[in-house]
Amino acid sequence: MNRRDALTRGLGALALLAGPRAGAAAGQDAVQGAAALGPRVPKRYLRTVADEALLRRHLLPADAWHPYPQAGDRAAWARVPADVTAALVARADAWLGTEWPQLPASLFLEFAENGNRTRYEQRYFERRSRLAGLVLAECVQGQGRYLHAIADGVWHVCEETFWGLPAHSGMQKSGVGLPDAQEPVIDLFAAETGVTLAYVHYLVGAQLRKLSPLLPLRIAAEVKRRILDPGWQRDDFKWMGLTAGSDGRRAPLNNWTSWIGSSWLEANLLLEPDPERRIAATLKICGCLDRFLEDYSDDGACEEGPGYWAMSAGPYLDCLMALDSALGGAANPGAGLAADPFVRRMGHYVLDVHVAGDWFVNYGDAHARVHHSPPLLHRFGRATGDGGLAAFGAFRAPGHGIALSDQGRLARDVADVLEVARMRATAARDALQRASWYPALGLMTARAQAGSAQGFFLAVQAASNARSHGHHDSGSFIVFHDGLPVFVDPGVEAYTAKTFGKDRYTIWTMQSGFHNLPIVGGHMQRGRDARDRAGRLRVDDGRDETGMTMDLATAYGPEAGIETWERRVALRRDTETVSLRETFALSRAAPVALVFMTPRRPDAAAPGMVALPVAGGRTVRLRFDPRRLRADVEPLPLADPGLAHEWGGTLYRIRLVAQQPLAAGDLDVTIEHET
Repeated sequence: MNRRDALTRGLGALALLAGPRAGAAAGQDAVQGAAALGPRVPKRYLRTVADEALLRRHLLPADAWHPYPQAGDRAAWARVPADVTAALVARADAWLGTEWPQLPASLFLEFAENGNRTRYEQRYFERRSRLAGLVLAECVQGQGRYLHAIADGVWHVCEETFWGLPAHSGMQKSGVGLPDAQEPVIDLFAAETGVTLAYVHYLVGAQLRKLSPLLPLRIAAEVKRRILDPGWQRDDFKWMGLTAGSDGRRAPLNNWTSWIGSSWLEANLLLEPDPERRIAATLKICGCLDRFLEDYSDDGACEEGPGYWAMSAGPYLDCLMALDSALGGAANPGAGLAADPFVRRMGHYVLDVHVAGDWFVNYGDAHARVHHSPPLLHRFGRATGDGGLAAFGAFRAPGHGIALSDQGRLARDVADVLEVARMRATAARDALQRASWYPALGLMTARAQAGSAQGFFLAVQAASNARSHGHHDSGSFIVFHDGLPVFVDPGVEAYTAKTFGKDRYTIWTMQSGFHNLPIVGGHMQRGRDARDRAGRLRVDDGRDETGMTMDLATAYGPEAGIETWERRVALRRDTETVSLRETFALSRAAPVALVFMTPRRPDAAAPGMVALPVAGGRTVRLRFDPRRLRADVEPLPLADPGLAHEWGGTLYRIRLVAQQPLAAGDLDVTIEHET
């Protein structure tokens, strides 16, 4: 029985009491695997199955690889459902005769001058979204109505000095500012642009050639110069994981590697003119992807959160499916590279972190409201044999079954369009898992009843504060009731120059003081390295209760003076409550406050209780001992459009403040609903 089956069936205590890591201080335990929960699913690395000999025998030549039907294959495109075709055509028709967005130098310079990255990015992505949409419309309609507009888009993009974003121009030797046209570098969106043009070339190249034979030639030349050549010639891009830093170690990899790897791989397979380099580059890309997989959480969770999953695990699946297609299935005959238990676990994570509706368990830079591509969910489930994930994709599909990217990801969009008919034939089912536990990430989820959004939902995470896209939030939790947020993780504001700079943790949304965590003597958590995280994790699951116990002391610096801080947070099905118990000892008496972040307007008038209105006139209450704690409420107006869209105009920070400085304590808080 696997660990998820064990949780679902409620087999009592499921514990992970990790051994100490090498070099850690006493009492600082790391989370190292899942031996207590059953055998670990090993990772299968691509270079162990896709070696040079296999590629030489089976890799299809570029002109023989047909990942999708080309625009001239009218029978294939006629099978796209009529309503999807109509939606694509209507969107493309609205663009005809309109001006393409301009990308002047002054707009590019805004990032260097004032840190703003959104104004340039909006126009940049609009160009690519328009180009991808016009190509899809031409594919489904096949009348040539969009070819001149596609040619305009191709020309605009090929004429751009720099295919990356201003925020990534620091990858060049010249640094942040206007880009150096003589040094092509591969960031996320240069790679995405390259594969988009590669698919323009593949899908409608024959039609563009009739307008001018120079159009396909220009595409091939620009993709080679900006993506294929630097990818082949250079090993020093950090996302490759091929070089070490000054300390002799390479930096941990994140979604950049799988996302860029998928774009580079497909562009290489479609447009690399040298057969020998095409094979060698494929092997190099597989090596980079193996390093990505090596750093991926051992339990299959996406450490960057569910919002990033679609551009982390998602492009890894894209890589596997492209390789399978280009190798004619020879790498894993009859099953495919994605039919691997660890890849299945990577996909299944999305089901476990779904709360209800558009709400997902967020942490770090991930947003709480997520709109994954339904065909991607379906495709991932189909490829990995996870019927629940495929059914969830069908369940999440909107009216037309597609939610096309607003960033112009043609490689993903064409796969989505061609998946819709198959997805519609799948019985739809929501994902409302009873409980889950991801020990490497330290992530637990639990709901009142499997298959229902009613009642309380609890998620707790105790990941490292130094993880990719992470916040200082180890040991924090979120609570929903009847599918609606009660206590939340704020998420992240729009990215600026500050977001990934030296001042990242001066941003309030990144700080533990604005997560559901203690503030001790005015001190918050820190995140200098992977050791800054809650330790001594234990998860217990039974019929009546699912909860996590941890020591928060290791997530704070010595300045906080915490000797031990045991936090126990649990979903109590027997009493229909969420319970929180804080048992701690400090080296000196200090002010202590427990923080609760909520989008609900709190009413703290009654002693020992904070009332929070939820839907339908109901109320959730925060109960505590008024002799020991008092409630302070601080409104936090939200100027950031993304946060305001998620939470409304205001978040509230409730602080349950100790009535006097404490050197030790045993505090109980209960979250209950009005009966």
